[in-house]
Amino acid sequence: MLRSVFTKVIHDQWRILIAWAVFAGLWPALYIALYPSIGAVEEMQSLLDSMPPAIRQLFASSDLDISTPEGYLNIEMFSFVAPLLVMAYTVIAGGGATAGEEDKGTLDLLLANPIRRRRVLAEKSLAFLLGTAVIGLGMWLGLAAGALGAGVEVNLGLVGQAIVSALLLGLAFGSFAMAIGALTGQRWLAAGLALATSVAAFFLNGLGSLVDWLDAWRPVSPFYHYIANDPLVHGLDPVHAGVLVAGTLAWFAVAVVAFERRDLRR
Repeated sequence: MLRSVFTKVIHDQWRILIAWAVFAGLWPALYIALYPSIGAVEEMQSLLDSMPPAIRQLFASSDLDISTPEGYLNIEMFSFVAPLLVMAYTVIAGGGATAGEEDKGTLDLLLANPIRRRRVLAEKSLAFLLGTAVIGLGMWLGLAAGALGAGVEVNLGLVGQAIVSALLLGLAFGSFAMAIGALTGQRWLAAGLALATSVAAFFLNGLGSLVDWLDAWRPVSPFYHYIANDPLVHGLDPVHAGVLVAGTLAWFAVAVVAFERRDLRR
């Protein structure tokens, strides 16, 4: 009854995807609901001001001003939690796009159909893209509902742009995991390498401004392009967004070439 790889993937994953979108939406709802009680505590701002520069640089690229909803959300949500919520899906889904089929022993059945390998990967990628968008929508709805319930005024348009930046970051690492999976056929190796790379990229961006020889390498980190323009305050920067999109497409191209050329016989 399912006439394409895309609909098959959506059919198999929609319950888990909706559950993850709801879970991802609960976090921003909780954070923004706590803002009226946390943001008004002057001691919290004093604590942030007293942090060593090395610790402060690991937060989002704002002035760590917890007295504003944007500064608070940058610290609590968009510095690390939002990318983590997105990448927890994209890295696993990307790594398992082809390698997951190999692990389950279903890839031969899939490729026995009259469909080219590149089309299999393209349709899986479309389902992967849709799933990522659903998670982003869940996060936005959760934050909007939390802000409404707590009476917090926040620009939901800018919130949406910050979430889009997090989605682009997740897609970049997800496509990297997809490429590793297509090259090796090992799902968890692909996911593990992508997660390890994301941690290294996070620290490269956070600590690069403190170490002279690292500073020049910060643009290599996808986290730099995710947060450098502070999209929650200034909006999504087209140049930084374009770099993340280009990286995603480049790793997708690697995945296509690797999947088409690799001998899949065991």
